[in-house]
Amino acid sequence: MSKALTSFLAVFMLLAIVLTTTEAVAADAQEPLTIAVLPRALGNPIFLDAFEATQKRAHELGVRLEWVAPFDFDSEVQVEMIENLIRRGVDGILASVNDEEAIHKVFQKAMEQGIAVATFDGDSPGSGRLFHIGIDNYSAGEAIGHALVGVLKGRGLENAELDTMIMTGFREAFHHEERIRGFLAATEGQVNLKIRDIVENEDTVEKSIILLEDYVKHNPDIEVIYFVGGWPFYVPSEALPNFQRWAQAGGIAVGIDLFYDALLLQKAGLIQYLIGQDMAAMGALGLELLVNYIRHGEVPPAFVEVGLEHANESNIDRLLEIHKPWLVK
Repeated sequence: MSKALTSFLAVFMLLAIVLTTTEAVAADAQEPLTIAVLPRALGNPIFLDAFEATQKRAHELGVRLEWVAPFDFDSEVQVEMIENLIRRGVDGILASVNDEEAIHKVFQKAMEQGIAVATFDGDSPGSGRLFHIGIDNYSAGEAIGHALVGVLKGRGLENAELDTMIMTGFREAFHHEERIRGFLAATEGQVNLKIRDIVENEDTVEKSIILLEDYVKHNPDIEVIYFVGGWPFYVPSEALPNFQRWAQAGGIAVGIDLFYDALLLQKAGLIQYLIGQDMAAMGALGLELLVNYIRHGEVPPAFVEVGLEHANESNIDRLLEIHKPWLVK
């Protein structure tokens, strides 16, 4: 990660832990609602678009926004933060989580105390949350699987047995597992992938880079890598020397998450196909739906889907014009 981005994230962590938007009371003269939004981690830049869009929508809706998360993803810390929000009596919680028992319990506790709870990005369907907004993660896995099949067929490798590594965040994360399931379903019978390893990076950018560099160094014979998320893609190709050599030697990589730095790696030939998700819509629309439920009793669908964006050789230059570096925002 660049020094500038690291510095930005440090300031972001300090200032955004409790960000309060206090402008404009709602037109119907209600007291401003307090909505807490919990991304998975402040240290993952993928949530910056959601932060910016959600902050803007909070101002438009006249609600107080609290943006709360650990720097690196930690389920226990996240549960503690939600417990604190319950004690303080916030009106609503919108969170990206793992689908695990601790989250089920703390969400149910919040809802029993009249706090509306919904999820974005990372879902917890077993918790009884009001709704989830995000991509259809199984379909996203299928889409990147179909894209890989196309890449392999284009290289005449559809019948070759290909040693494959999958990098994910946590196996306990429902959305990560759905992306893996969809990927495996789409590639089965179409190409011959031999899954050698599923590497967990604990949803951490720095650890993902270290694990990736170490893995391709010690496993140069691996032929395909599927990145369930874009964790290692926030650095220039020069910061991934082993991965760069691996790709130049014929390694094939595809992944989910599409942003400027990832597109640069794709243009440099280190990644063959990317699929992106609209994080800004997840945050802004998720906040709006939660507020409408609290204020007006409008019950949203249990699943609100945002679309997918594809990046390949045909449109990468256009996408680089659309997706600007976060530091210039």
